[in-house]
Amino acid sequence: MEKDDRPDYPHIGLGYLASALKKKDIICDVIDAKLERIDIPEIVKRIIDKKAEIIGITAMTHEIRQAAKTAQEIKKINPHIFIIIGGVHATILPKETLETLPVFDMVILREGEYSFPQVIRAIKNKANFSEIEGIAFRNKQEIICTPNREWIADLDSLDFPLWDIFPRAKSYPLLTTRGCPFQCIFCMRPYGNIVRERSVENVVEELEQTVTKFKPKTINFYDETFGVNKNRAFDIMNSIIKRGLHQKVKWYAYTNVNVADFDLIKKMKEAGCYMVGFGAESGNEKIIKRIKKNINLDKLKQLVDYAKKLEMITQAYFILGHPYENIKTANDTINFASSLNSSLTAIGIMVPYPGTQIYEMAVKGEGGYRLISNDWQDFNKQIGNALELDSLTRAELEKLQLKGYLKVYLDNLRILDFLKFCFHYRREGFSFLKKRIRDFFS
Repeated sequence: MEKDDRPDYPHIGLGYLASALKKKDIICDVIDAKLERIDIPEIVKRIIDKKAEIIGITAMTHEIRQAAKTAQEIKKINPHIFIIIGGVHATILPKETLETLPVFDMVILREGEYSFPQVIRAIKNKANFSEIEGIAFRNKQEIICTPNREWIADLDSLDFPLWDIFPRAKSYPLLTTRGCPFQCIFCMRPYGNIVRERSVENVVEELEQTVTKFKPKTINFYDETFGVNKNRAFDIMNSIIKRGLHQKVKWYAYTNVNVADFDLIKKMKEAGCYMVGFGAESGNEKIIKRIKKNINLDKLKQLVDYAKKLEMITQAYFILGHPYENIKTANDTINFASSLNSSLTAIGIMVPYPGTQIYEMAVKGEGGYRLISNDWQDFNKQIGNALELDSLTRAELEKLQLKGYLKVYLDNLRILDFLKFCFHYRREGFSFLKKRIRDFFS
């Protein structure tokens, strides 16, 4: 697990995979290392104790080497365990993943609800993998990539995530859609760019079951863009109110300035939403257009102010290090973040994730970029070290990141919030200071 990644909700992908295996009468267990805050030795111990034969691991780009390290420790004890890696990074780079990280025996690409059970049956029956869509595997010295499996069109056909076999959590994620229609050049689009919707009845039934069975404090509507279909979003929220679920649990969601309006925010509040997040990315209009975000910053300010009036918690997400970013455009972002003054502000540094236009630009040296690390562990928005610009060194970007946080909290006299922020991100802060001291003396 990542030391600085400590969610209070279970991993939704693992939940769906567990339910898909159960549906095919395949016995499985889940170790959600992030939720349980457990380290590699404990993970390995549990796997060996359970005499597992097949292991599936999911990882993002900055986690892939940690996942490989975990797999290596498992195979030291039992080299015969078959280990599968999934997640958006391995999906984008299946061949490279198997070539550079030979500890993995297979990659499952895209969504795994259909592929994973088929792979397990094939292993048990010693069948040929080549007939299974959406996987990459070794055949002697050759790496075989089968044709991509189509995105799952009928999301209602999937069973609800199997939270029964997870530790109890304070919050639970819930996906009403998969896919995002927007074209931001820095996004990996883990579920593709076509929005696939679950039915209103299916969504609200899962919500009611989760609330009744697990009694969470909050629900995280995990859609990349909540409300992309406004009429459907209203139908979901009206159904939540009709069933009285808005009085039993609070929820939060992330939306886009291009789909949100006062009516949507008001209805979200009425239906039990206590927190809404927006991706702002930059405070400079030219940068906004350049990264294909195409939002209106004045409208974002109006939406955040309106949500505040409704006593909702607001979140805003910014990135420093866009193509051709310079000190002026970066300060535009910092000043806008301060004027927006959302309840929670996140300021990351651009990461050139594989499969994105930003990655291609960084590799080619376009956009003023210099790729300064090929180590996937450095591909982290908060404490990474992947790229810099001709106009802004890595150290300058990190100083601007710190300046942004200080300005948001101190310019708005939010001293208590600043202290809470420092406490919450103390590990990241320590890593940042350690790096700055090391750079100073090197």
